[in-house]
Amino acid sequence: MRLSTSTSILYQNKRFGRFYQVEDSIRLCAESGFRHVDVNFYDQGLEGNPLARDGWEQWVDGLRQQAEACGITIFQTHAFCYRTAESTDFTIDRPWFEERIRRSITASRMLGAEWTVIHPADFSRDPEYSAEKCKAFNCEYWKPFVELGVRCGVGIAFENMFQSGFKQRYCSEVDEIIGLADSFHEDLVGICWDTGHGALSGQDQGEAIRKIGKRLKAMHVNDNHALPKQDEHLMPFYGTVDWLTIMEALKDIGYSHDFAYELKQATQTLPPELCGEMLRFLYDLLYPEDIPTVQEFIGYCLIPSD
Repeated sequence: MRLSTSTSILYQNKRFGRFYQVEDSIRLCAESGFRHVDVNFYDQGLEGNPLARDGWEQWVDGLRQQAEACGITIFQTHAFCYRTAESTDFTIDRPWFEERIRRSITASRMLGAEWTVIHPADFSRDPEYSAEKCKAFNCEYWKPFVELGVRCGVGIAFENMFQSGFKQRYCSEVDEIIGLADSFHEDLVGICWDTGHGALSGQDQGEAIRKIGKRLKAMHVNDNHALPKQDEHLMPFYGTVDWLTIMEALKDIGYSHDFAYELKQATQTLPPELCGEMLRFLYDLLYPEDIPTVQEFIGYCLIPSD
């Protein structure tokens, strides 16, 4: 298992009104010790950002060259995606949304990524929620994107959602996301498990991860206090997530892909000159000097306390 972090760790500084380029994030992550990153194409696909502009292919190629120069590898990415209300809103410019999702998949191939994470349409605003209807829609809607991924050699990992504060939300239950992934009957379709979303949905995350098993291809690692609508994206151990249960389950299923931080809140209010120190702390949080690998860290965490 490889320690990784999303490039969203350094994107927007709300207190100081500053936006960072993804190139800045990659460089600073590398300087802080990280050797693997998850490129967040949601940030980069917003209006005015590189993935949403002409010449995006040249930008991606430059990103690839920079990552290589920094000794960074990219195993997973996060595709541009619909927000909750947008996922089933047909009054918006869906062709433009879909174009940015296609660009995310193509860009993932260009960067050498094996998987890109996609949010399923969750139907959280539907007054008459039906899991069967949601599944039928998602299976049909995402079919061309899965086919594009297969042609590119990039897997699609559907991410678990959370129902906190909503009547219901498709794929907030582990059985729903397993059913969606399995419906494609395709090796290049899997699951991304977001630990924060799992906590907000009240899931037994150890049991959920064991159910997912070999379908687990990517992770978004973050903590929260399981409060309604509070997807806090805190650092591990700063909320109420049971990390020992999660790590034991990951060990049991033999998960060997990225253990990727998704901690966009960590630097949003820091003075810019302290962001590098925060990234170094995040790296050391799971790579203390006397425990050199994540696998050994898992074993360390599982030692019973007195």
